[in-house]
Amino acid sequence: MIIREAVDQDNLALQELQVRCPQSAKSIVSVTNTPDFFARAKAYENYKVYVACENDRIIGSSACAIRNAVVNGEVKPIAYGFQAFTSPEHRRKGVESQLHQHRLKYAAHHGAVLLYGLVMDGNMPAIRYAERDGSKLHRALTMTGLLVFKEVKVPDIGKVRQARSDDLEVVAELLNSTWIGYEMYEPTSAEGLFRFIERTPAYELENLLVLEKNGIIVACLGYWDWSQVMRVTMNSIDFKMRTMGCLLWIAGLLVPVPRPIKPGDTLKQVMLTPIGYREPEYFSALLKYMNNHVLQRGTEQMFCICEHNHPILRSIGGFIRIDTTMNLYCKPLSADGVLADRPVFIDGTDL
Repeated sequence: MIIREAVDQDNLALQELQVRCPQSAKSIVSVTNTPDFFARAKAYENYKVYVACENDRIIGSSACAIRNAVVNGEVKPIAYGFQAFTSPEHRRKGVESQLHQHRLKYAAHHGAVLLYGLVMDGNMPAIRYAERDGSKLHRALTMTGLLVFKEVKVPDIGKVRQARSDDLEVVAELLNSTWIGYEMYEPTSAEGLFRFIERTPAYELENLLVLEKNGIIVACLGYWDWSQVMRVTMNSIDFKMRTMGCLLWIAGLLVPVPRPIKPGDTLKQVMLTPIGYREPEYFSALLKYMNNHVLQRGTEQMFCICEHNHPILRSIGGFIRIDTTMNLYCKPLSADGVLADRPVFIDGTDL
């Protein structure tokens, strides 16, 4: 077996292997990056995708991205490990471990002080592997899925419009003030936002909305259309989702309801990023506008991730939502790679 950096010519083989490696938690989900396998990683300025090969056949893959973020109050490079999968017949044979060693070397080369990953609650194989590697559970976070199925009333507290390039400086300042004091937040700038929009597949300036009140931008909210970079298919659903499906069917006899999710369904989803606001009520109004905006595009679900008791979650009203616990695992790579006991920020691009 050899480990090497993935190249464009690996696109089809990686997609075919992804199909054979569904994500297993309480429900089983198949995620395939399409049409470009590497589109998922291109949201980051610095990344590597590795593949494990045996007899010229790809049997596993893993990716790592480097970014700057606040660690214990100071901005330092950190590494994010993501999109790891191995063919079913090669599991428990050390493939994951060798791929992970290459991620660690890449992180060390860039001076990353810690490596982190996100594991969905119930994904016991991933949890056990993270703990064997020396990663520790730092925090359990909430990934909220909001069901998009009808237009909702938007409070008349300002003007909503698409962002312009000359808004980016103000938007960056708003984002920085929203997330000040949060561990793992990467302070941004107009240039940083521009680079993110330029490099991220399926993300344009028109994906970013702002709310103006008295001519001042008081909230911003963007969305990354996952359906343009990956195909998400439900292979099976858990008891919680089956129960919700039954309740929706009953309620649908009286009022409009979301389409119940069934095995075999391909989902059209967006991830909300970035999120910034002066007051939670401004975010709430912009979120309702976003619902109506993406509804016209056929979107069925909007996602965000944050602390369990974050104001974002407390300000969500009028939506049917499904909350999933996402576990943040961290492995210090140096003495100064330990997060402080403060709230953490996870960007939507990490999911």
